Amino acid sequence: MERPKTKSVRATGTSMRVLTAIAEHGGGVSIAELVDRLELAKSTVYKHLITLEEHGLVVNHEDGYRLGLQCLEFGGMARQYDGVYDVAKSEVHKLAEETGELANLMFEERGIGVYVYTARGEQAITFDIHLGRRVYLHTTALGKALLASLSDERVDEIVDRHGLPARTDETITTRSDLFEELDQIREEGFAYNEEERLGGLGCVGTPLETGDRRNAAISIMTPISRLKPEEQRREYTETLHQTANVIEVNLAHGQ
Repeated sequence: MERPKTKSVRATGTSMRVLTAIAEHGGGVSIAELVDRLELAKSTVYKHLITLEEHGLVVNHEDGYRLGLQCLEFGGMARQYDGVYDVAKSEVHKLAEETGELANLMFEERGIGVYVYTARGEQAITFDIHLGRRVYLHTTALGKALLASLSDERVDEIVDRHGLPARTDETITTRSDLFEELDQIREEGFAYNEEERLGGLGCVGTPLETGDRRNAAISIMTPISRLKPEEQRREYTETLHQTANVIEVNLAHGQ
């Protein structure tokens, strides 16, 4: 039985807009910059900032407002609630050590991919994937692996909601191309990203069988030059498969 739809609270929505704008800015942001960006009255922005600051969600530094560490606590609690993060974290770390590359764990939430853990090997690229970073699923190997684990109906809903915006010339931008690639991923068990989000960047990912828990996937991220050789690609997929198998077994047996 569906819950009856209720109206959202406008004030809460405005606070979330302020919080999101601070997060997207990346550093200290002034009230004037927030006013311009959000097109709200200065007094309105100030009131919401004061409230958010009282609850530790933002802090006022010399260079402007930044996210408060209370956000980190909430994020840490959110990624742990069903056990997937706790089980996968150590294996993703081992994956990075074994390959020497950047290894990642992503969850799907509301049709968006969220990076929840990253580990760096000895030869890992310098790439800023901060925890909680959100990306369109069709632009990454992790995201496409997640989409492949969903029904076609659910994928259609996600595309209807978020579209298929291009990030590079290689990004998939049509439903037909997306579904064709998802069929291939389902058959092979692996998704690839060849400069579809950033030039020079390659990635191979695979979905995790998590039972009734949230949707998750893991990946190895590397310069595209290291993903091109067939032998290297095969080595990455085999290692990724082994890691996924260990995680899935541990999840199935409640480890």
